[in-house]
Amino acid sequence: MTAPETPPIFQSLRLFPKLQGANAYAITGIAAQCDWVLLSDARPPFTHLHRARPTDAPRHIFLSLRNPFSALAHFATEVLPNLHMPFVLVSGSEDCTLPQQCDRRWRAYTAAEQQMIATILDHPLLLRWFAENLEDDSDPRFSPLPTGMVYPGGVPETLAAVSCPPLHSRPLKVLCGHRVRNGAQWELRRAVTERAANDWADFCTVPDGELPEPEFLALMRSHAFVLCAEGGGLDPSPKAWQAILSGAIPIVRKTGTYKAYAQLPVAFVDDWHSESLSPAKLSAWRESFAPYQDPLVLRGQTLERLGLAYWWDQIKAAARPQQKFPAEPCRRPGATDVGQQDTLPSLSTRFWTP
Repeated sequence: MTAPETPPIFQSLRLFPKLQGANAYAITGIAAQCDWVLLSDARPPFTHLHRARPTDAPRHIFLSLRNPFSALAHFATEVLPNLHMPFVLVSGSEDCTLPQQCDRRWRAYTAAEQQMIATILDHPLLLRWFAENLEDDSDPRFSPLPTGMVYPGGVPETLAAVSCPPLHSRPLKVLCGHRVRNGAQWELRRAVTERAANDWADFCTVPDGELPEPEFLALMRSHAFVLCAEGGGLDPSPKAWQAILSGAIPIVRKTGTYKAYAQLPVAFVDDWHSESLSPAKLSAWRESFAPYQDPLVLRGQTLERLGLAYWWDQIKAAARPQQKFPAEPCRRPGATDVGQQDTLPSLSTRFWTP
């Protein structure tokens, strides 16, 4: 299957413009698919309930966490008690995390807020809670949802497909380039940069300083792998989306977002230790993932999995609890522990193998 001339409208959870009040947001991306959208902001009005469809029985509700504390309180006390039909909740649009809130730029949830989260999860009408920046996916009531692309200036209808060298022809090189700001939240990225410049220097490219976006995207297209160390939230996107679109493979730490990113050609590490990367692992990953980035094989379907429709299908399916969707990630026959797993799981008729 060849890649389409233009990929689908990309998955996107982020809403803008922020810091202008909850009633000023343009409702786009996944939020625009939902029946109700509870918006929140750090400036007044702090919350605003937008009923996109005239129904008192919303099937899909989007909870914007731009102001997570006001949003959770309003939903738990004002919206939840008035729901009388089963519903799916989708939360996101900010780097704060669930269910404990471990992002150091935000305070932790209070005991009262933790109880609100528990009240939402325990509600008998909740079918599933899809959450951006999910810390822990062990609770079956939660499902991780990837950030996707971020469009502060508005979501374009389509983006042109990127022409780039095939993965199998690229050198076994890893691009390490990310913003590192002041503060404890960015300590991990500083450590990863140092490791890339020293322990992984033989196979890592570390740019001197921050590059203009066109230059950075060009580097992505010349590398087989892109490090996506968390920093601005646990979710590795939009960089992971940009890397895949550029024909590269994101390398991501395995967190609560795993079940979402395991549906994409992504290489996982348990931690950012020295032994997490090696030429042998890179070689195995390139061999495993090359078909998913080959326009003559599976790249067209890879691009579909970057699209909003692909993730919205999973949210809709959760409203039909008799369907088990998506399936757990599965391993390709003969896979090894160095990364030759089939990270693209069986999802209804969409399952494919090279």
